[in-house]
Parts: sequence; structure tokens; C-alpha cells
Amino acid sequence: MDEQKNKVEIFLSKIKNVIQENIKEFYVNSKFHNEIINDKNIMDVLRRVILKGNGKLLGFNERVVYPNNLPFPQIYRPNIKYKHLKFFHEKLSRGESVKWFFVGDSILSVGADIVAPSESPVYTWSDEILKQNPGKQIKFYNFAIGGTTWADLAGPTAPSPWWGLDETISWLQNIIDCKPDVICLWFGGNDGRQINIPAMHFVISTINKKLPETDIILAVTYLPSFGSMLWTGYGTVAGQQDRMFAQHYTRSYARWKNIGYLDVGRWHMMMRDGYDPCEISLTKINPDINTNLPEFGLPVRWDNDKWFFPECKNDNNVFANSCTDWSISFKVKKSPSGLMINLSEPDDAINQPTGNNLFIIFKEKKISIKISDGGLSRDPIDIDSDILPENLEINWFNITLKDSRFTISLPRAGFFPDANASKIGAGYIDIFDMQVPRFGGRYHPFIAGLGHVEELTVYSLCIADSTRADGGCRRYMPTHSDYELYAFSESAGGSNDYHMNTYGVRDVIAPVIRNESWS
Repeated sequence: MDEQKNKVEIFLSKIKNVIQENIKEFYVNSKFHNEIINDKNIMDVLRRVILKGNGKLLGFNERVVYPNNLPFPQIYRPNIKYKHLKFFHEKLSRGESVKWFFVGDSILSVGADIVAPSESPVYTWSDEILKQNPGKQIKFYNFAIGGTTWADLAGPTAPSPWWGLDETISWLQNIIDCKPDVICLWFGGNDGRQINIPAMHFVISTINKKLPETDIILAVTYLPSFGSMLWTGYGTVAGQQDRMFAQHYTRSYARWKNIGYLDVGRWHMMMRDGYDPCEISLTKINPDINTNLPEFGLPVRWDNDKWFFPECKNDNNVFANSCTDWSISFKVKKSPSGLMINLSEPDDAINQPTGNNLFIIFKEKKISIKISDGGLSRDPIDIDSDILPENLEINWFNITLKDSRFTISLPRAGFFPDANASKIGAGYIDIFDMQVPRFGGRYHPFIAGLGHVEELTVYSLCIADSTRADGGCRRYMPTHSDYELYAFSESAGGSNDYHMNTYGVRDVIAPVIRNESWS
């Protein structure tokens, strides 16, 4: 242990020397291990540099070393289409004026540690809209309140006094009474793992019901500084994971509901953390004789209702019992009457009351699929497959959950696949395939409903972890250190914790805004 501490101290002293010389890059060619994961000194040093080379870090709040040959990130295709701003475009085409509202937490608010109104995300956002719509009458309103969540917007929260609105009615009702044409909603940073899904659904459904000709845009927030030592735990692994939990729900919900969304969180991770959480490669795990998966293709006697993914890892050191994305191929001796699969791991009975599970029910004449999304409705997705049970062999399954797409495939009737055909899905038919709502963060997947199958054979299990730079996602060379984006200064603003300084707004938020089509 003393030897490890000495190595870490030498390592840190070398990085400190680099920092003092204002050099952002540091090359790592040795292997280090650190048991003091949340040491303030260590994280303050690591947040200031980009580690390059072929070394390996263990601990260090899951920070990684970046190989020298990695490319720099390129921004992804736009997520906001003409159809997502239909009413906005129609009003402009008729020569009418438009009211555009920004609603959210402190990132959009005037309390975001900015040095001038021109340096706020709202100014940048409205600037691009005006540039793409010259000569049009668009009036912007910032109705964001710092420290708030979806639950605050859905509840009795009063508007800020400087807005000049009626403080006897709620924040949301005031917004509705103003009859905006576009509402941009940005939450998640304060919600974290306690994101209140019934509240989120209430806000969106209320706007849709009372303002049927108002366009809604959702924003996927970015992560706080991993060097933060604030009591909120922003800088811890858990603190980062909690925001990913809310991030991916917003992203997947928008895809499911066909709502336009500004994915700042994705670009931020590409620039700061050096990977794209939405471009994922799944790789096969190595079975372990000491787990419930001793070998691929080996029939195992099975009479338990649930089969939990085993404590086996893949080539990226991702464990199946703690992953985010996966694909499994298996066979059962006796056909199940139904299966239940957890899509993520919400554990808050108040804020996500129905969990996030998928149910497949095999009936004589139909196959039903139901999904709970954490809201009040138990089955917001409830569909019957257009494939009849008689056209399938309900003993073999290929099931994939990758990013927010969920696919279930079974062999066509009369085709009995061998191990190789099962692994690649040859002869299989998709009975369900769509973008589904799910929470982010790694979790322990399971398949339930196996209590009477007698025998279980797993042919393949591939996994990834989209919360880690080295977990199987497409990798890049980071362009900015964590420190550069959040560091407070009198000249550039910033908070050191969550609010970005003017350089962070310019380099992280602005490119995503300017990449979208607003005209």
C-alpha cells in the first residue's frame, strides 16, 4: 500500500509540474492504482489535464488515458427537424410574430454565473434562431429558475418576481397563460436519479392539452464537473451516474414521443470525456464456471423465475451484472407463457412509481408487449405484435437493448436454429422493434418468467457500458479538460461545479445549438 501511495504521489507531482507550465497534455506510460478514490487533491489535478498515452489508471473516479491515435470528435446529425417546430414555421410563414419561451433550471437562468447576458446559453440559442430567420418577428422570454426540477415546474412554484407575472398562480400556469408558440424545457441537473417522471409527463401533457399549437423542444443536459467537491456529490462517480440516469431518460423519451431535442449532454461527453454515449459496440463476455453462465451453449437445469446477468466481463472489463447495453441469445426447453425484462434500474417508488420493465405475453392467438416507463400509467406502451405465435418457435430468443432501441426476435416456425444461427439471428423474425423510454446508468439486467422452462441454454451475451470512456463506445481525443469548462474567474464566470464559464458555453453548448436547423 505504501508503494502504491508513493507511485501516486510521484505521478501527481509530475502532473502538477505540467500544470504549472500551462501545458494541458500529460503522457502516461505506467500503471497506477489509487485506493483514495475521492481525494480532493487528486481530482483537482486530474481535472486540469488530458492524459494521453498507453497507460492504464485504476481508480481515479474512472478517469482514463487516451491513446494518441484517437480522432477529435465530430458533431452528430441534427435531432430537431421541421416537423418538430411545425407551428413555429407556419406562423412565421404567415408573417405573424412568435413568442419563444426558455423554461428550465439554473443553466438557462440569469443565475448561471455568467459575466454578461450575452454569455448565457439563452443568448446563444436565441442568436442562432434569429440568424436563421432574418427579418422575422421572434420575441424571446427566459422563464428559467435556478435549482429547480420537473417536480417544481409541475407544482405550486411561484414565478420569479422580476418577470412581472402573477405570483399568486404557479410557474407553469403563468407560462400557459402567456400562450407561447415554442417552449424549450431544460431540466435534469437537479433531478438526477430522483427525476420525477409523473411530474415530467404532467408538464408535457398539460402543455399539449392547453396549448395544442405550441411546439415543445426538450434539452438533454450536460454533466457537472468531475472535479467538483460540492456537498451535492457532483464530482463523484455516483454524482455523474445520477445525471446520466436523467439524461438518457430525456433523450429516449424524446425519441419515443417524436419530440425534437437538443442533445448538449452527448456533445459534452464527446468533448470532455472523449466518447460518444450513443455510438456503442457490444462485445461478448467470457463465461465463468463459478457463475450461472459456466459456458456458452451448455444446457443448464433451470427452475428459478429470474435469470440475472452473471458476474462475467468482456474485453473492455465491463461486467454483465453492471452494464448499460446488451444483446443475448438463448434457448429454453419449455416455452414460457411470458417474460419480464428490466430496461434500466429506477428504484424510487415516488418519482418512478411503475419502474421500467418490458413484458412479453404469449397467448394462443397473439403476442402482447407492454412497457412501463416510470410514470403513473403502468403500460404506456401496449401493443400486439403483427406476428402470430403459430408462425414462431417460442423456445429460442434473440433480445437486444442498445442505446434506446429494444428488439425481440424469434425463429420462424419449423426452423430450429443451431448455436451459430442463434448467435447471429439467422432465420429469426422481429416481433418487436422500437425506440423505448429508459433511464441511463449501468444496472443489473435480468430476465424473469423462466420458472417452468426446465432448461436454459445461453449461446451468446454481448455487453457495453455507455457511462465509461472505455466501456465500448466510440472514442475520441478530448478537446477540453474538465477545468477549462467550469473554472470560475472574474473575467469569464463559471462556478467550478456545474455552471460553465463563457468558454464552456461557447465550445460545448453553442455548437449543438448552431448545428440544428431552426428555419
